[in-house]
Amino acid sequence: MPTQNPHRNVGLCTSSKVYDALTELKHLEGHRSAKFLSLLAENLVRKGLLNEQEVIHMLDLVVE
Repeated sequence: MPTQNPHRNVGLCTSSKVYDALTELKHLEGHRSAKFLSLLAENLVRKGLLNEQEVIHMLDLVVE
């Protein structure tokens, strides 16, 4: 039975928390992945680690 919050499991490393949260319910996997990546990109732009043009370029590569 899904927990709905698998990323709250104590003792998991960060990558396992992200993976579990994104793949727990297969019918939501694409939506959750897109939401996580959009929040990650927004955060990186806000922190100045990427700029919006770099994000747009990566998106161009994805949709080609």
